[in-house]
Amino acid sequence: MIPACTRYQTDGMRWLDGELAAAEAERYEAHVRECDECRRELASLGRIVRMTSELKLRPPDDEFWKGYWEGVYRKSERRVGFVMLIAGVLAIVGYVVVGVLRSPALLTYEGISVSLIVVGLLVIFISVVRERYHEHKHDPYKEVER
Repeated sequence: MIPACTRYQTDGMRWLDGELAAAEAERYEAHVRECDECRRELASLGRIVRMTSELKLRPPDDEFWKGYWEGVYRKSERRVGFVMLIAGVLAIVGYVVVGVLRSPALLTYEGISVSLIVVGLLVIFISVVRERYHEHKHDPYKEVER
């Protein structure tokens, strides 16, 4: 291929779509008559345009819409549930923190130990929930029925 052909590689689709000005279209047509590679590229682009113009999209049927709305409801319910779960966990942690600050009697060895256990369990629980949520969100097989 000669170096001048690089300019015409991008013009093939524009020519097929009728987007080239008359002078540009004449130059492109003259070049395609002389250049085998650009002629082959134009022919292949023409086949692609014909194939895509023949494609017919089938309208969604009732089964599609049923599955679509079930997915919307499922995702909405899970998001609401997840937000409520986080709000509940934050409320409990806030209640415990306020209780510890108001009652110095909880700052004993036993109180601190129980608090560390509860906080550790909460951190593990939140970590597992967050991981499962992200895993489900990016699972390529979630729509596969068994």
